[in-house]
Amino acid sequence: HFRQKKSTVEVKVKLPLLERLPRYIIEGSKDGLVDDLNEVLKTMKPLEIVNGPLMAGMDEVGRLFNANQLIVAEVLQSAEAMKAAVAHLEPHMEKTESSIRGKVLLATVKGDVHDIGKNLVEIILANNGFQVVNLGIKVLPETLIQAIREHKPNIIGLSGLLVKSAQQMVVTAADFAKAGVETPMLVGGAALSSNFVDRQIAPAYTGTVAYASDAMSGLDLAKTIVDEARFDKFKNDLAARRAALALAASTSAPAAPVVETHNRSAEIKSVESPPQPPDFQRHVIRNTPIDQIWKFINPLMLYGRHLGVKGGVVRQLQASETDPALRRQLESTETKALSIWNAVQEVKDEFRGTERMAPSAVYQFFRAASEGNKLLVYPPPNGSVKPAITFDFPRQPRAEGLCLADYTTPLGKDAATDNIALFLVSIGKGVRLHSEELKNRGDYLKSHILQALALESAEAYAEMLHSQLRRMWGIPDTPKMTMMERFQAKYHGKRYSFGYPACPRLDDQTQLFELLHPTELGVQLTDGFMMDPEASVSAIVFHHPQATYFSVGHRGTNDDNR
Repeated sequence: HFRQKKSTVEVKVKLPLLERLPRYIIEGSKDGLVDDLNEVLKTMKPLEIVNGPLMAGMDEVGRLFNANQLIVAEVLQSAEAMKAAVAHLEPHMEKTESSIRGKVLLATVKGDVHDIGKNLVEIILANNGFQVVNLGIKVLPETLIQAIREHKPNIIGLSGLLVKSAQQMVVTAADFAKAGVETPMLVGGAALSSNFVDRQIAPAYTGTVAYASDAMSGLDLAKTIVDEARFDKFKNDLAARRAALALAASTSAPAAPVVETHNRSAEIKSVESPPQPPDFQRHVIRNTPIDQIWKFINPLMLYGRHLGVKGGVVRQLQASETDPALRRQLESTETKALSIWNAVQEVKDEFRGTERMAPSAVYQFFRAASEGNKLLVYPPPNGSVKPAITFDFPRQPRAEGLCLADYTTPLGKDAATDNIALFLVSIGKGVRLHSEELKNRGDYLKSHILQALALESAEAYAEMLHSQLRRMWGIPDTPKMTMMERFQAKYHGKRYSFGYPACPRLDDQTQLFELLHPTELGVQLTDGFMMDPEASVSAIVFHHPQATYFSVGHRGTNDDNR
């Protein structure tokens, strides 16, 4: 859904002045805003304007978003209008006046470099009356504790993307408890679930911990926490729910013990004549034309997941690139979606060919063999008695359970005859700093688009390079394969990234880094084994025709099945 495009100035002029102000916020429009603010300043104090009609507009934005009548991109435009309004009113306020509802300390946990979600939370909170202290990424527990003592926030917000970050939140909560910190805490991120927060994070902390499923959920929880009466009821309800969960857990039958097996899955057949790559040398690629990479961007991820445009509309917008008649139709039926599409194109135009978006990659084929759950990766050129690197992958805890090692031929008497590929791609370091600059000056939508574009460009580069690796193996995609079929992985073989369901141990990145040396590209590993810069993707690639995506099982966290 999108708010309908209006002849904004004409419609607003017909409304009474105090009804016009919230409309600017709801519609994400600044046309005429300053003039109307100047007019209302003649009869109202600046703080009354902020806490009255402007905040009413933001409240309505939240309601519309929760009712699925607004999308993320529109909420960001509303936040831009709110920031512009407050910035215009601030010089008229007394120094002692403040519209602050409360103070929130935000951070991405130790070892985690992902901040697009945290930045979205910051924007939403900051434009709904909260003072936000954003500590950034890879924040150590001791740094957080020091900042809590210095800033004395009403709320702590912790963010993290992968399973390891969820575990780090448990550690951080325990460190807070030891330090005597009891400030209410909001936690969110792709790997978290309400169940994990209830069973793992909450018991480690002495204060209140609540799970925020998205930025607007975080805003609702923040409003509850700073309202004493609502917070008391919330705490009582939360305690009752968690007590019921604990009782159910104590009276339920114990789970059957997990039986570990190292037996190769009988479902996976060995490839008798594995495809051979052209060489086993390390290859570094620089200056890949960004437009070439953008052809492999999944628009449903960029426009849908990150910006909130519905899938059917995204497909229409994409088709209209080569269909002028459809484009003319969309100009009247999907005005807002088209404006978001065009906003992305503008960001592409601005960053095309600049150092702020500088793609690079490294890849190499390696001889490999399996031994139970272990993948043995041999140095070039012809293998040796002792493998260079051993990946010990987990196996699904059931009969015929799958393990990534099954996708290579078992080790025989001779050197390994099979092979795999490893690669790493990155879009470079320049994005984070510039997106931060855009955010700080109130260009929220552009900042968010830039971060989303960088992340999806890295995924696109991985898709493109993987396609090239298949061609080098002699198993190219069919000429009729569509890009959507590639996004659905309907090709020969698969690629797997560490930290995801089939290979959840993120510390396996250290072996990949040891083999590929991607630090030459400016990519580093954090303490939590995540890649910095964030817009980087690494993978292990198998050519096996039966390779599929699967999970070895993680309770209580959410995993993206990539």
